Amino acid sequence: MKIRMEVLEKMRLYNTYYICKQCRDIIKGLSFTSKGQTYKINNWFSYREALFTVRQIDIFSESVDIFYETVPVFVREKEEPEIDADIRSRLLNLMSTMVKEMDVIIELYESINDSENEKGIDVKIPPCDSLEQYISYLKEINFIFSQCPFLQHKDGTIKFKTVDVGSQWLSFAIMATTGTAVVTYILKNLAILVDKTIQIKSHIKNIEQQEEVLRAKKLQNDVLESTLEGFRILKKHYYEEAVDSIEAENKDTPLKDGEERGKVEKCMEKLGELLDKGVEIYASIDTGKDIQVLFPALQDKVELSDSVIKYIEDKQNSAQ
Repeated sequence: MKIRMEVLEKMRLYNTYYICKQCRDIIKGLSFTSKGQTYKINNWFSYREALFTVRQIDIFSESVDIFYETVPVFVREKEEPEIDADIRSRLLNLMSTMVKEMDVIIELYESINDSENEKGIDVKIPPCDSLEQYISYLKEINFIFSQCPFLQHKDGTIKFKTVDVGSQWLSFAIMATTGTAVVTYILKNLAILVDKTIQIKSHIKNIEQQEEVLRAKKLQNDVLESTLEGFRILKKHYYEEAVDSIEAENKDTPLKDGEERGKVEKCMEKLGELLDKGVEIYASIDTGKDIQVLFPALQDKVELSDSVIKYIEDKQNSAQ
């Protein structure tokens, strides 16, 4: 069974492994109840949910679509779709192929990585033209993680763990001495920091566009400088407002002084530049869903086939 590494690297290898590990037995557990000349698919709704989870992995998207579309459209919305022997045979063959591919991924990952996976942070580095560029990304990321007061805790720290095999993903573990509360504190604040930075980026982009328009008009130097100074004050205001908002979310651990406020602003400025260049930051996949949903979506959503989209839309309409 051949699986190309360049296909796997679109998703962090551990994430691919994690999904396969979580869903493999469910997918393999495809079962039917005989009804004479026909068969009912058992536990179809939960099985379909596992299929859609596996579909996030690029190499399974086509297989999942074929599997889903093999089930006749007029019975797909039933809890136990009734199918004939031919469709049952085709579904079993498709299932067997997917399970074999999952087994290869699971065996591959476990053969090259035997370390324990802690809850933490995944950072995707964009393609680099040089080692110097790659190192510059690492320096900026290290500055943010080590200098931002809201990412520091007396009982926990962000520790570099590994570079994911065959990809541009960096993994950071949160080492805590007092349980999950510290991990949650750091991850929650990182999510807020990313979210606020994205908001500021939008404001700054608008200001920069206005600056370009003003410069193009070739205004007198004193008029131009006065207006640009107003823009600089406005940019400063956006950062100060964001820091106030983050501090309000952390009433139990307020900033100590102006120096710490300055560090937060500088970290947000550097983070904005990284995001502009294509750096992506997420909570690791085995972190709780309540934390993962806090991180802004930086990637395009998974594309679904027309038939799957229609099913989701129909389900949403029926729920209204």
